[in-house]
Amino acid sequence: MLIEIRDRASSLVAYVIIGLLILSFALWGIQEYFGAGGAPAAAAINDVEITVPEFSNRFQEYRQQLRSNLGRSYEQQFPDESVIKQQVIEGMVDMEILRQEVTEAGFRISDTSLVQKIQQVPQFRREGKFDPDLYTRLLQAQRYDKARFESELREQEKLEQFELSLASSSFMTQADLQRFQQLTGQSRDFSYALVQANPDSIEVSDPEVDAYYSENEAQFQTPEQVRLAYLELAEEALFDQIDIGEDEALSIYQEQPERFMTSELRKARHILVRVAEEAADNPAAWDRARDRANEYIRQLKAGASFEKIATLYSEDTLSAGKGGDIGFIATGDLASGALEDALFSLDVGAYSQPIRTDQGVQIVQLVEVQEPEQQPFAEVRENIVNERKSQMAQTRFIEMADELANLVVEQPDELTEAAETFGLKIRETGWLTASSTTGIFANSRVRLTAFTPDILEEGLNSELIEIADGHVLAFRVLEHKMPELRAREDVAAQIRERLRTRKAAAHAVEAGEEMYAQLQSGISLEELSDKHALELIHHGALRRDDARVPSKIADSAFTMARPEAGHVSVNGLALDDGSFALLELHSVMDGPEVLDETAALQLSQRVNYGRREFSAVLQSIKEDFDVRIFENNL
Repeated sequence: MLIEIRDRASSLVAYVIIGLLILSFALWGIQEYFGAGGAPAAAAINDVEITVPEFSNRFQEYRQQLRSNLGRSYEQQFPDESVIKQQVIEGMVDMEILRQEVTEAGFRISDTSLVQKIQQVPQFRREGKFDPDLYTRLLQAQRYDKARFESELREQEKLEQFELSLASSSFMTQADLQRFQQLTGQSRDFSYALVQANPDSIEVSDPEVDAYYSENEAQFQTPEQVRLAYLELAEEALFDQIDIGEDEALSIYQEQPERFMTSELRKARHILVRVAEEAADNPAAWDRARDRANEYIRQLKAGASFEKIATLYSEDTLSAGKGGDIGFIATGDLASGALEDALFSLDVGAYSQPIRTDQGVQIVQLVEVQEPEQQPFAEVRENIVNERKSQMAQTRFIEMADELANLVVEQPDELTEAAETFGLKIRETGWLTASSTTGIFANSRVRLTAFTPDILEEGLNSELIEIADGHVLAFRVLEHKMPELRAREDVAAQIRERLRTRKAAAHAVEAGEEMYAQLQSGISLEELSDKHALELIHHGALRRDDARVPSKIADSAFTMARPEAGHVSVNGLALDDGSFALLELHSVMDGPEVLDETAALQLSQRVNYGRREFSAVLQSIKEDFDVRIFENNL
């Protein structure tokens, strides 16, 4: 179907973003139609810059992934998107450092290996085989040229090769694993009490407020603000304006009948000998599974019914009760390519030899073949129309955007002619600051450009900015407000509260340190709690990940010295909320000492030592690079 190209193109982007870039979620970005010449830098690694448009593209893509995955909980988990921005830019920096390192180290990917990798990409395959024409059309649909895609893929393969060279040579000894098990399984019995001061009981004088106001005027400035006029061009809006007639759609259907065939379907049964996930790296487990599968093959050759053996022995609980029936399968439906290749090579009634898959060892039987059929025009008409509209909208968008980019530069002091030429509406924003992230300021390039001298002081139009794939805009400043010092009476309450909190924290720390000294002298935490009316908190023996205890207190408890028998260890520390914690560690219980083969395998996977060593190598490499991140440009 024609719509398949659009669907595959979308999934191709996801494949490139998520599937290929496994070392980091950094991405060099989808090729923008409009050049970003002269764009400010988000980061610099030696002499190589990561531009703000590149960062902005990656940030938007990653944020969209998070919104899609988290739904409504996104705003709760990320009220401050600066955390996400930091993750994205650090990932991009790490990727560029690795790129430079592997190039210097001489890692190479042969043309043959690159071709094989491309031919394995699922989005480029049709009917189980690589389709060169589909490959070309998918890249064109995303405005990706072959040379650039293949260059990026080659770079990514080199990075994977570098990581695997480290990960595959890394391991932990049995003694290390045993010690790790004892530490991770460790529990500690401790008590703690919090020393706090009530801010409401603390007085702050007017002279103190005046002094803080005078000494910190920069904190009480109103932000610089702008109000903008802008016009935007969106491919989606052009799509809605295009009308495809019945005759044109029918002509496409008749001229390309092979594109509207149903897929060949094969009804199958299977027998699964499952290999547990925790034993996936154990050769003996696979040998046992294959031996069992070979026994079932022997019984089949002796005349036993495939359906009966599947019912009796298959470990796929969903299909075993139906004689192993897994229904009709099309190419691409099965997770295992080897299993699918075997199924589509069988004659009706025949069965495969044992095949290793991610689930275990499987035998598949072909029960029935449903040949491809021509789909009726009525069923595919809507897909044909939408695909044709998409093609026309994309072409029209590129042409209009090119002309619009020129026009906003040729008429630099107004947007009216550009709006009238293309039938666009000039819109206006409310007051926006450099930290605003709503509306068109959700795009960091728009936000940064709005406060540049050309735009603010000379009153020029911005250049045409791509804020999303198939969506561009240009703007100019309508009004501009410079920062102003807020009146003392407007911020006095805020200052007073801030000083109360600061004084309360200082009082709590001072009192807490005095009590800590008493703890160290031998007075028990229980005595101190009774004397000073503190709440003594004791949950008994806890693991280090127990959520009932604040993380900073738990971290301290698990780094304190192991107490001698009949004694306690003590500690005191200031917390981020202004309180002071007093701790008393009673005893330490290590995790189990015995480590059998299965437990060792599970622990190795949990430790992920190869990944840890890779991270350590990366940190070491970074010390030799000149890395600068321009926080104000993010």
